[in-house]
Amino acid sequence: MRGSIRQRGETHTCYWFVVDPGTGKRRQHSKGGFKTKGAAQKYLNVVLPKVDDGSWRPDQALTVKQLLIEHWLPAQKARNLRATTLASYEGTAEWYLIPALGAKKVAALTPADISALVENMRTAKSARGRKGLSARTAQAAVVTLKGATSWALRNGMLSRDPLAGVTPPRRDRRPMKAWDTDEARAFLAYVHGDRLEAAWALFLSRGLRRGELAGLRWDAVNLSEGTLQVTHTRVSVDGRATESIPKTEAGRRVIPLDAQLVALLHAHETQQKIERLRAGEAWAGSGYVLVNELGEPYHPEYLSDRFEDLVAASGLRRIRLHDLRHTACSLMLAAGVPVKVVQEMAGHSSPAITLALYTHTTPSMGREAGAALSASLLG
Repeated sequence: MRGSIRQRGETHTCYWFVVDPGTGKRRQHSKGGFKTKGAAQKYLNVVLPKVDDGSWRPDQALTVKQLLIEHWLPAQKARNLRATTLASYEGTAEWYLIPALGAKKVAALTPADISALVENMRTAKSARGRKGLSARTAQAAVVTLKGATSWALRNGMLSRDPLAGVTPPRRDRRPMKAWDTDEARAFLAYVHGDRLEAAWALFLSRGLRRGELAGLRWDAVNLSEGTLQVTHTRVSVDGRATESIPKTEAGRRVIPLDAQLVALLHAHETQQKIERLRAGEAWAGSGYVLVNELGEPYHPEYLSDRFEDLVAASGLRRIRLHDLRHTACSLMLAAGVPVKVVQEMAGHSSPAITLALYTHTTPSMGREAGAALSASLLG
């Protein structure tokens, strides 16, 4: 008998035998709690082929907390992942997964547990006191836990992945905000002479990310050739400024600078040299482009705070600092810049991503292109 199913009360239990390679004796194993005989048979159909080929291993009596803290997170740290990625994993485990499911046995996890987790997150209060965490946060929690159980299966800690059939919740995309040309011009006029004028111009005209500008060094800027290279970033991890690198190969790119941007950066560099002379031995000499009067690089979050203050003082429509990137890409597309060029400027891995993000810009472009083709064919 290779395997059997017995009803025990209101549930069904699977039984099968495995030969102990050390003693040659058969040992019985079981798995219970199935609500129907069909569900038990489905599980048995997965287990028996693994028993036959010798790949089956008994589940370890791990709790979700043990799996995450003692095994999976240390394994992720050993992969040399980006600091922001590791911080996201650790935060998701500490804030959401362990409080809700930490004591649960991993092998006993069910889709119902995940549904309850997601529903709880949708109704719980956020750190800022708002009711209901974002769909993106719930999605990250499920993806993280699925990653941990899948890893446990691959590493012989589970005989099956209990979450293999679970689909992470979809996240709702917020409507993208962007300034129009008049608003962008008004902001640049308002910040003329500001200490970070060159940074605001780069955000709006080249669509750089906050971390890319915060991490920009002078040795990556070539004013004589009119280029800057994005090779490093400076990001905020748990409130600390941390050096990192772009996520993708496409993120490591060369950005062309026009004469106006070169002039702004020249002026910025000149002012920095004056401040260096004033500071003397107190000058930090960090090599970053965006620094304070002592040469110390700005914290990435300072750029966001400073931007919000300037927008509030200007009276312009409120948007986030990251929305300057959306503004730049939208205005480039609206001006007829080829999608491929915008993709490379923004550091997207493919034109499809650029189009997916900025579909609100492209309908008018499509109408104009269609009208031009109709005119040439039918006019």
